[in-house]
Amino acid sequence: MKYLQRFSLITGVALLGALMTLPLAAQQFAGFKGTIIGLNNKPFPNAKVTFTRADAKGTIKLTTDKKGQFEDDRVPAGTYSMSVVAETGQDIKVQDDIKAVAGKMLNAHVNLAVIAAAINGGPPPKGMSTEEAAAFAARKKEAEAKNAKMGQLNTLLAQNKQFYEAKQYDQAIAVMQKAVAIDQKHDILFANLAEDYAAAKQYKEAAGAYQKAIALKPTDAGYQINLGSVLAESGDTAGANAAFNKAAQMDPTQAKLAIYNEGVVLMNKNNLEGAAAAFTKVLSMDPSDVNAWYYKGMSLLGQAKTDPKTNKMIPLPGTKEAMQKVISLAPSSQQAATAKAVLQQIGGGE
Repeated sequence: MKYLQRFSLITGVALLGALMTLPLAAQQFAGFKGTIIGLNNKPFPNAKVTFTRADAKGTIKLTTDKKGQFEDDRVPAGTYSMSVVAETGQDIKVQDDIKAVAGKMLNAHVNLAVIAAAINGGPPPKGMSTEEAAAFAARKKEAEAKNAKMGQLNTLLAQNKQFYEAKQYDQAIAVMQKAVAIDQKHDILFANLAEDYAAAKQYKEAAGAYQKAIALKPTDAGYQINLGSVLAESGDTAGANAAFNKAAQMDPTQAKLAIYNEGVVLMNKNNLEGAAAAFTKVLSMDPSDVNAWYYKGMSLLGQAKTDPKTNKMIPLPGTKEAMQKVISLAPSSQQAATAKAVLQQIGGGE
């Protein structure tokens, strides 16, 4: 069960002193430009500025010049969050939900001293402009409100964890429903609620909660895999496989797990041919996966024919190899014992 940490959401406080959109000549791109003022309240040269896509994978990394200024006029349109590495090395999130519109240049003035003071509850920096002073007062009030909300959420998450670990899933669900009623903007809350629903075997509700988490964080392949798992449990095989395939496409590092889960779903639905194909894909990525060899072998075994004359089993090609692999990779496992019995059943050969 994941936890939201106090202040982890407050770093999203918007403290762009000025946001203006200016026309760009190249209409197919958006643009970012601006000035970074450091913690010493002076222009910050060589500052590392990062814009991270919220609606797709991708980041834009810029470095300010000696006047603390940055600019990029070839930014793919989309929604971004902005962060700056302060002189202390701390990565400070400046603002979420920044809309980069094709043909428009976003002009931003960022004062890290104002942000730090507002977040930490310190006094306002000296020498602020009227605009920065107004931003400081507004954002400090906003930070205090968000901090109070975070206190509520962390209390609910702690309660949720206790109920979940005690397997009191109805109570865990009720607590998380309170949490998402307070805040609908953070994927982890809906993901925790989905996990609670799944543990309670309320799979359709779990799928709905995962879909809300995905809407908030569409780049998370893990959410897609979990969605596929609960859809499979609810009986929606097509939806489950679509989720697994999407996860594999989104994140190659998650492809093995997604395809493995797809194989399990297909096997449970008695689509043995499809299951065997899925486990074969897994083995092309990791030939040492004992479970994939075992389930591939069992999927193939389930498709065996019987010779009408001799009444002997005719296993499909690959059955023997799969079972032998299980024995060689995990000779003392229960799977190996089953594999040996299978080999005896099919006569030790194909």
